[in-house]
Amino acid sequence: MTLLDSVGLCLTCRWARPSTNRRGSTFYRCGRAESDPRFTRYPPLPVRSCPGYEVTMFFVVLMHYTKPLPDVDRVRAEHVAHLERASGRGLVVAWARRSPPVGGVLVATAPDRKSLEEVLGEDPYVKTGVASPEVVEFNPANVRGPFAR
Repeated sequence: MTLLDSVGLCLTCRWARPSTNRRGSTFYRCGRAESDPRFTRYPPLPVRSCPGYEVTMFFVVLMHYTKPLPDVDRVRAEHVAHLERASGRGLVVAWARRSPPVGGVLVATAPDRKSLEEVLGEDPYVKTGVASPEVVEFNPANVRGPFAR
């Protein structure tokens, strides 16, 4: 059974707000429920149909190192921990250092670009000025394989 089978539409909905507790269980809160009583705050999963469903966007983030590699490596552990937390919230799907090491690549999902930019703004690489992000947004209609949500 895939994650899409067990979660349903919430997995790719721009209104879903995944939250993982300390035990590792992930719940999907409906952002529309905050202002529209027709929607359940935590709908029973899997959700197979929903009148408020809107597809989330996918992003490729190219991180460009702006400082020498030793400076980047000093904050690398904090950066990876930040990515792990973002992954736990369902925002970052994959990441890696580019080869040669001139930056990194992130694959992310978010309800909108602003939400992703807030997460990127908290990244230790960005906060310390050792890297700058370039965000490329695309509709996930043609996503296949391990990134299919």
